Amino acid sequence: MEKKTEKKMEKNNFDFELIISIIGRGHADYIIDATREAGATGGTIIHGRGTVDKISDSSFMGISIQPEKDIVLTLVKSTLKKNVMKAISENLNLTGKEGHGITFSLPVTHAVGVRELKKDNFIKRQLKDD
Repeated sequence: MEKKTEKKMEKNNFDFELIISIIGRGHADYIIDATREAGATGGTIIHGRGTVDKISDSSFMGISIQPEKDIVLTLVKSTLKKNVMKAISENLNLTGKEGHGITFSLPVTHAVGVRELKKDNFIKRQLKDD
């Protein structure tokens, strides 16, 4: 049944995907670096705090739970999603024996104010401003 849902989602033509990464505090820059290398233009870092019933029980599904978190939001074109998520996973060893965080994506049906930065256009604009 999971494959049917996956195929159905692929049929929906979303222009953008929001990749959400939740990792221990201090690792957000590694995610930003990995996403840029994979083609993303940037991201938003939010500082947060996780909750656990018992501090001594500090793992959930193999993921080490630390109270202080960084949440990285990365909006990418749908065509970049798989490469960006793979880069995040490999950079932070999310699929290892003991996970260091979680990354998932959500389809974005509408976005206002999204601009596409192309390196050439940015450089031309920067030269005109100087």
